[in-house]
Amino acid sequence: MGLKDIVDRQLEWIAAQDFNKTADAQIDGFDTTIRLIGGLLSAYDLIQSGLVPYANTYNKTQVKALLNGAKTLADFIAPLFDTDTGLPYFWLNTTTRTGFPGAGNTAVDGTIILEYHRLSDLTHDESYRRVADKAESYLLNPQPPPVYPGLVGSNVDMNTGLFTNENAGWQSGVDSFFEYLIKSVVYDPTQQYANDYKNFWTTAVESTSKYLAVHPYGHPELTFITTLNNTGAPLYESDDYTCFAGGNFLLGGAYLNRQDFIDLGLAVTDSCHALFNSTTSGLNPLSYGWYGPDNTAAESQYNGNGSTAVAAREYFNEHGYFIRLDAWGALYTLYPEPIESMMYAWRITGDTTWQEYSWEVFQSLQADGNRPPVAMSSLTDVTQPRAGGQFNDIPSYYFAETLKYFYLTFSDTSLVSLDDFTFNTEGHPLRVQRGTCSTSGRH
Repeated sequence: MGLKDIVDRQLEWIAAQDFNKTADAQIDGFDTTIRLIGGLLSAYDLIQSGLVPYANTYNKTQVKALLNGAKTLADFIAPLFDTDTGLPYFWLNTTTRTGFPGAGNTAVDGTIILEYHRLSDLTHDESYRRVADKAESYLLNPQPPPVYPGLVGSNVDMNTGLFTNENAGWQSGVDSFFEYLIKSVVYDPTQQYANDYKNFWTTAVESTSKYLAVHPYGHPELTFITTLNNTGAPLYESDDYTCFAGGNFLLGGAYLNRQDFIDLGLAVTDSCHALFNSTTSGLNPLSYGWYGPDNTAAESQYNGNGSTAVAAREYFNEHGYFIRLDAWGALYTLYPEPIESMMYAWRITGDTTWQEYSWEVFQSLQADGNRPPVAMSSLTDVTQPRAGGQFNDIPSYYFAETLKYFYLTFSDTSLVSLDDFTFNTEGHPLRVQRGTCSTSGRH
């Protein structure tokens, strides 16, 4: 964007930080990796690549501090990997520098390889790659084997490396594990386990197409990816996080020259866009369900003649889904996932329809969330005018992902080209290690 004065101040501030110190009694490795380590590596890559304006004018010592900071952080959280299996603890006690369990899941364990591989390549220190690959090895050889090939559950016992449920899908808890498999191949197709990553991801997408990608009853125009319950049965429900999958299918389909994956990605992304068009606010819900092939919902409250079921059925008949009545079903917290997938759809197909869709979403977001003197906020209920009330919060991913993907949808495709960069799960672009990812001739 050419905002040199802002970048100068940021570089100066970052260079002055001691990443061996924190005021927090505990930190989690997942957010430290995707937000901090990933963000620092990305800033370093963007400047070193010469892509950003004034790249050669920035203080070189301060630019180097970006990479040094990422390394320091990775070293600081290294005790998280001190387990029998190498699967990381979730929390780090910052005083004792010891790890302890928390809300770990497949996504947490499988969202390491991209940042740690990049860190090894930039520092020439293979220790980061080794710990990431060791953790990943349990996910790539799932025990016990999943119900459907490649579609692993959401929980792994870090002491044994065994999966403890069959809660498969592309939803929160599993999502970024799958995301990183193909992105790591795009990042460096010559790396030791590239074929393992590619084959596992390909198997998972093929199984998804066969078993999880479904049309709601009477609505062949929609394609949703169902979540499985803990025993592997379809729930006919999904969440906003799953909408990233459309873009992931598109990226992998273009890279592997799999038109069937591209078609699936477009269908899923189009269906996620439909979630915006059908609410009063023009924004999508967090959690939604539908009636399956036998015209029933997996949850009993949505079947029969009760008031909840009648309301759900009426909404479903018109829109092809219903908003789930859990505590957060209608919540909107400035989600990036559908916008991310629309960006991939535009860049890979060149179809300007995706730009039009993205612009509609941006306008709805501005109309609902921008309430002076508050520039933006999360919103309580997408079924209400202006999406209900406001939460006193703006998630960091609104800046790292949501606004970035909007911006890139309307920028020249040479800016952060998909042939030169791959994005981590927090929207931070990392420079591909070798050659081109060849996602398309144009984008």
